[in-house]
Amino acid sequence: MSETRNFESVNKEVPRLESWKKASGQAVYTDDIRVPNMVYAALVRSPYSRAKVLSIDVSEAEKVPGYLGCLLPEEVPQDYFNCSGNPPSPLLMKDETVLTLEPKVLGDRIACVAAETEEAAREAADRVKVEYEQLTPYLEIKQAMDEKADPLQPHIAPDNIIQRREVSQGDRAVGEAESDIILEDHFVTPPMQHATIELTSCVCDFSDGKHLTVYSTSQTVFQERRIMAEILGLKETDVRFSKPMVGGGFGARQQIHAQHVAALMSKKLGRPVNLSYTREEDLYSVVRHGSDVDLRIGVSKDGKLKLFDTTFRLNGGPFTTHTPTVVAAAARKLQYNVPNYFFEGLSVYTDHIIGGAFRGYGNSQLTFGREILLDRLADKLGMDPVEFRLMNHVQVGECFPCASIPVSSNGIEECARRCRAIQAEIDAKEPLVDNEDIRQAWGISFSCHGSGPSNKDGLSGAVVMLNDDATVQLLVGSADIGQGSETMESQIAAECLGIPLSHVKITAADTLTTPYNTGTFGSSQTFICGNSVVKACEDLKQKVLAQLKAIYPDCEVEEKDRRYHIHGSEELDLSFEEATAKIMFDLKGGVMIGAGTYKAAACPNPFAVCFVKAEYHKKLNAIRLLDIIQVVDVGTPINRMTVAGQIEGGIAQGVGYALYERMEINPRSKRTMSSDLLHYRIPQMDDMPKTHVDMVDSYDPYGPHGAKSVGELTTVPVAPAIVNAVRHASGQELNSLPLCDKFIILPSRRKEEE
Repeated sequence: MSETRNFESVNKEVPRLESWKKASGQAVYTDDIRVPNMVYAALVRSPYSRAKVLSIDVSEAEKVPGYLGCLLPEEVPQDYFNCSGNPPSPLLMKDETVLTLEPKVLGDRIACVAAETEEAAREAADRVKVEYEQLTPYLEIKQAMDEKADPLQPHIAPDNIIQRREVSQGDRAVGEAESDIILEDHFVTPPMQHATIELTSCVCDFSDGKHLTVYSTSQTVFQERRIMAEILGLKETDVRFSKPMVGGGFGARQQIHAQHVAALMSKKLGRPVNLSYTREEDLYSVVRHGSDVDLRIGVSKDGKLKLFDTTFRLNGGPFTTHTPTVVAAAARKLQYNVPNYFFEGLSVYTDHIIGGAFRGYGNSQLTFGREILLDRLADKLGMDPVEFRLMNHVQVGECFPCASIPVSSNGIEECARRCRAIQAEIDAKEPLVDNEDIRQAWGISFSCHGSGPSNKDGLSGAVVMLNDDATVQLLVGSADIGQGSETMESQIAAECLGIPLSHVKITAADTLTTPYNTGTFGSSQTFICGNSVVKACEDLKQKVLAQLKAIYPDCEVEEKDRRYHIHGSEELDLSFEEATAKIMFDLKGGVMIGAGTYKAAACPNPFAVCFVKAEYHKKLNAIRLLDIIQVVDVGTPINRMTVAGQIEGGIAQGVGYALYERMEINPRSKRTMSSDLLHYRIPQMDDMPKTHVDMVDSYDPYGPHGAKSVGELTTVPVAPAIVNAVRHASGQELNSLPLCDKFIILPSRRKEEE
């Protein structure tokens, strides 16, 4: 399974390059940027989930000191666009406008006000009087799919179904006939907010009306450049996107938010514009899709899976954004061998909060029901739930259902073995309790993901340039949004070239100066951008080798194990620094640049196993999480410190998803019930159980130094493992989230443990 490698810079614990700047307060985020002559903007938003604007009166806003102007719907382009930061695709319908007179969602953009200060801009926006005709909103999938429902986007979906996607193999009737047990259930998961630390923000300078510069909280600078050029009628090269430090993404930054409004206001006023969201605006800007899933799984009496039959519905909100691609991604996230597989996915328009990209991208919603139903099947069969999953799991050389690229590495058995070992240690210290008041139990779940959005869309370029002092400048288009990708990419370059990490200087995510990158999404940067860095470094090494051969024409010159060996009239064994010193100074070799492009031919699957220990308080109908174990197979962990952080962070998001996170629209008032982080509950210290994390090195042959992805994988198995543990402890069958609807949630950390 694992191959031994003697690494110098990767598979190590390395503090992130930017950590000191963040810890010391020196890091510059978008809202810290001050451009000369800059003004501030605030949006006028719809307070209703569905309405028509009858009139807009800005007379009171004009009285606010510092007021500069108001941008109205009739002043902006009305062409439809799709805001998602994905590469262009026929799946991604265009159905959104910059500003609107027909709001379809709470917070829809009606107008924009600018002023000399942020406070004045917000006050002026509050004073804009908008008269609305309220319409009945369709907040739930069932409402929107009713045959009597009005079409929300009639030019695309008269029945409010954006798209249907069907994927299948085998024969349903055969699967049913070969199954001795068939279990089915209906599973529901709620919309979930990303709750990033940093709020959405942009600074746009379009003051000359010809060239646009955007600083923004972005994951996909090149996709956003393309969308903005399309909206504004510019060439892409006349638009520059530059990403400052970003305080979290999780998918929330994989789209255009209000950069287009800020750009148009900048053009109108001839001044740069800052447009930053409040926490309330951020909360209702975009969410993980709520899901409504019907699932049937059939199995023979010897434990072999025979049938998977899924109807998968996503609440997309009023605009297409990512929804069809989220459905498409979910369709192929099945890590078990099953001969008869049927998936029908429906993307549905509603008036709920916009569904966008979120860590897991459809995988979380689908895995939730699947892993719960598999656990029930294991119980019916009288089989160990781990062994049941392992006996049906895909192996190296096999394909996922309806897939064509074989699995290239697989450490799932070792993940399970290590989870069991940690579980045994925990139970030895604290045996399971089962008395008249409390019952404790374990639950498990498996998960998989990909290393990139697909083998069609993943593309990255990298440039590595030799500096005069034998250091290198690395240029990549990927966006570090807190996951540590710049450190990872620098480690890969240092490993390839055989130089210290401190000798790699990196510039990233600026469309003016860095090469193209599809974007930071789909768990792509380690695998896709990392491979482009390897290619760029190999290109530079070949150029160094060629220059050395020119210096020593009568000698044999070769590069091996990141050193340059010269044999003949001279015998030399040179490091990269020594070799490049000869080139740069002895020969005056000038500029030396290595370039590499990687187009994903495969997206190797990382795997995870998650165990959860929970307790049920019988008299209170309350639950408490005690321990969570997660072991992941990510190929070679490039930076073991950040991989551990990704696992721990994924666990925390999974805990919130399982226990209490939900973005709700009040069915009576049609307003959000979560306007801040007091009312939108995310895990805090006393909510988090003890976590135990580990990683397996399976060394993937396609990955940079054997690496696969980790970012999204880690949050996916947590919620179903929690539900399975609670089911075993309480004896209650569960099929929906969050669990706070059914149980009192007790703090995981007792005061004596704090």
